[in-house]
Amino acid sequence: MKSILRYVTWRLTLASPVADYYVECLDRTCRERSPIEHATDVDGGPEDWCLAHSAKNPSHRSFRAVTVSAWRTEPDDTVGTPQTAD
Repeated sequence: MKSILRYVTWRLTLASPVADYYVECLDRTCRERSPIEHATDVDGGPEDWCLAHSAKNPSHRSFRAVTVSAWRTEPDDTVGTPQTAD
């Protein structure tokens, strides 16, 4: 029995054009975070949540902005030769 092996190039692509945005309060005693939005600069979005959260909790002034996107790997359908490291 014979086998044919081929070198396949893989590529990384976005699985979705939509990214999720949210912020987390960095105060050690607080684990709150904003609702997830699919766009920035929306009414009631993460930016507004930070301001409202600081207004309710004056000592909470640091936040982590998080952007989440989905990625996917796909094989390239073309047949190629193995690449060598230089």
